[in-house]
Amino acid sequence: MISAILTIILLLGVGYIARILGLFKPQDVSLLNRLVLYIFMPATVFYGIYNLDVNASLLRLPLIAILAILLLLPLLMIFTRGMEGKLRGAFILTALFGNTAFIGYPVSLLTYGKEGLARAIIYDQIGFTIALTTAGVWIARHYGRGESTFSLKETLIGIITYPPFPLLVVALLLRSFKVVLPDFLMSSLSYLSNATVPVIMIGIGGLLQLEFNRKYLKLICSTVLLKLIIFPVVSVLIGILLRLDLLSLKVLIVESGVPVMMSSVVLGSEYGLDVDFILTAVLVTTLLVLLTLPVMNSILLRLLPC
Repeated sequence: MISAILTIILLLGVGYIARILGLFKPQDVSLLNRLVLYIFMPATVFYGIYNLDVNASLLRLPLIAILAILLLLPLLMIFTRGMEGKLRGAFILTALFGNTAFIGYPVSLLTYGKEGLARAIIYDQIGFTIALTTAGVWIARHYGRGESTFSLKETLIGIITYPPFPLLVVALLLRSFKVVLPDFLMSSLSYLSNATVPVIMIGIGGLLQLEFNRKYLKLICSTVLLKLIIFPVVSVLIGILLRLDLLSLKVLIVESGVPVMMSSVVLGSEYGLDVDFILTAVLVTTLLVLLTLPVMNSILLRLLPC
């Protein structure tokens, strides 16, 4: 785990320094992120799932992402009563939704190899995507625009059009029917998949803005506590109750302990939440996770069945 974190720090630093030195501009970072979203990550998802021996027990993993969010959401709604609506929505969103792909994938791969990465993909692409496009969008609409309606059509469109998701479905189908793909295709997918982690990390490093808004200090501390400590504890306890296999539980610690997702800035902006708070939460949790994840990993591993 420590080696994985040090690797991530180095790659983040490369991206940050490259931007500071003017080697690429903000619009170049946007291009990197689009390459990840539309090319590298779909290739990673397909390659990882196609080579994984998927069984029914692994499908408990994405269920945990949904259950943990559904369990904590009503508690957060009670806890934040009296808070201004747009800030309230931003706080709840940042406390529940993490960077399961852009941070979770690299740490899972570097720590637990391709089997770990495949489990991270299942957690993220099935469980987290469903939770984000349902509960996440509802939170943003409810507190940003005052809309409480739920649109099944919009939810399904959001899931289906998320670029990596169709590749996940295709990979599962091909795996189920034992379709053997040609070596040249698998080699090409492997090359694209191998580029995912460094490009993601360099892109995130290029986006980091080391500016902290002090007016959010107390609330940011609550976000750190909830997202980086309480959320992984709750998730792992659910995982133990559902009798996940040991490797899945280890990956669950990583995926549930990642920082606030960067796309929450886009979601918050779209629906009128407090974007300044979200930006601050993303920055602080992304920096602190380099400390909290190894610590939480060490603590929670002791709870796991041998």
